[in-house]
Amino acid sequence: MIFGIFPCIGRFGAAHNFPMMKMTKREMGIKTAKLFFLTAAVYLGMRFIFPIVLPFFIAWIAAHFLYPLVKLFEKKFGMKKPLARILTFGIFLTAVGIAAAGFVWLCYSLGAGCLAHMDDFMESADRIFGICCDKLEAAFGIAAEETQRTIRSSAFGLTKGAVEYSKDAGWFLLGIFANLFVTFVSVFLFLSEYEKIMDGLRKTEIGRKALDVMREIKTAAGTYLWAQCRIMAIVTAVCITGLFLLGTPYAFWLGLAIGLFDALPFFGTGTVFVPWAVIELLLGGYKEAAGYLGIYIVTSLIRELLEPKLVGKDLGISPLAVLMSIYIGVQIYGGVGIVLGPVSALLIYEVYK
Repeated sequence: MIFGIFPCIGRFGAAHNFPMMKMTKREMGIKTAKLFFLTAAVYLGMRFIFPIVLPFFIAWIAAHFLYPLVKLFEKKFGMKKPLARILTFGIFLTAVGIAAAGFVWLCYSLGAGCLAHMDDFMESADRIFGICCDKLEAAFGIAAEETQRTIRSSAFGLTKGAVEYSKDAGWFLLGIFANLFVTFVSVFLFLSEYEKIMDGLRKTEIGRKALDVMREIKTAAGTYLWAQCRIMAIVTAVCITGLFLLGTPYAFWLGLAIGLFDALPFFGTGTVFVPWAVIELLLGGYKEAAGYLGIYIVTSLIRELLEPKLVGKDLGISPLAVLMSIYIGVQIYGGVGIVLGPVSALLIYEVYK
């Protein structure tokens, strides 16, 4: 974990904030030790504690943004506090429900489109299967029939494994729904206790410092997410345009889905376009294969070039520092490090100040 380098780059490395040249060796050693232990604490907290308290963290953020609406109902319409909170919570649930319904509708539309072309997909799959077996026979002398039997046998084993995996997936989904239930209940409870919690924090020195840190992180996180939304919009536009020029059916919906897919930490446009290009190459669609690979390369370059630049520009941080925090975050946290890396770096910097 070397997020400690982050405060020393860009605007965080300003000499008036960190006058290392004027420090004695003892002072420098103390500051270095503090930075090291702070970095270790943030890492351990993000890695082990943050996943446990995530539902309450999300609920607190939601309550923080919903509270001004509660005060609006109280002052503008003269509502009593319980009624204002219930109405605000109802609006929140309605908005979440509409967003979830939109996502389900999008999945249904894509699924319906796939089912409508299922015969074509199955025919293409059979062609690809036969072409692969023939190429293996020509290259290595392995009989195509033997290859087909081996692959079908392996597929049967994978099917049995998929049944077992589906059980684990069912428990995973059940856990997600349980966490969502806890989150929604916590939102309402945080709204009910919002004034008491804030007053309690303001009465202590640690609480006031914590609020200052949260305000700084809130501003930085907002600008970071805004930059990510702009990158996602550009990537989605490129996907839609590229698929439309290639004459792909449902170009808009597929491009939109792939653009959203690219925003997920563990995935990217290559997860879709690279296998797609390989399939087209086997089927003899060289133009389509080149087009899909081209879209993948362009979208990858867009994200790699714009992410450090836009995030760094909005936050006033060196693009190199942003790139380092993202890269180190991915190495430490995995795919979610795209978000947790910069957040950890900002948290270290704000607390260190």
